Amino acid sequence: MYKIEYLDLNEKVYLALKEMILKSELKSGDKLKQEKLARQLGVSRTPLQSAFYRLEKEFLVEIKPRKGAFVKHLSLQEFQELYDIRCRLESLGAYEAAKRATRSEITQLEKHLNIFQEKVERGDSPGILEADYNYHMAIMKMSKNVLLFRMISSFNILVISNMEGLLKPAIRSLEEHRELFQSIKNNQAELAEKQMYLHIFDAKERIQEKIVN
Repeated sequence: MYKIEYLDLNEKVYLALKEMILKSELKSGDKLKQEKLARQLGVSRTPLQSAFYRLEKEFLVEIKPRKGAFVKHLSLQEFQELYDIRCRLESLGAYEAAKRATRSEITQLEKHLNIFQEKVERGDSPGILEADYNYHMAIMKMSKNVLLFRMISSFNILVISNMEGLLKPAIRSLEEHRELFQSIKNNQAELAEKQMYLHIFDAKERIQEKIVN
């Protein structure tokens, strides 16, 4: 019984740190101070260290010998390489989502789209980033590919932690999200695949303007 609770605590700490990176409470390049985080989360160092190693495998954390753990800071080349991967993997996810989506999932995706639109209309920059993440991840979840979902989740959080705002005008992203939603809703798998690829590729072209220096 104790072992189950211990593993559950590790999972909670891992998820908490991941969310803190997503919400920019922990920013690109920040040192992960164990004592401070332990007090903040009400845990010992052991589950923190376990979470650090797990997040390192997902490229969200970088552990430097004799220096400690840091939120991963991407170089321009790494950022561009990451977007190359996203272009290919998320387009696959969109293709599979259009083929496999259920009615309830389409309804849920529309809710995410409406939230994104609301954040755009309000000019809520942090909210736009989170809503964009949730919209993309809803599509990946609809693909029914668990490994793809987990990979893209980490990659997209890594992107968010390394840039300031969206890479393209929010209103343009909204228009592209709407088009993508219609393709998935209508089971147009090849069109959804193409739209997702172009949606991300266009953002890649703007990377150098927006990444955190």
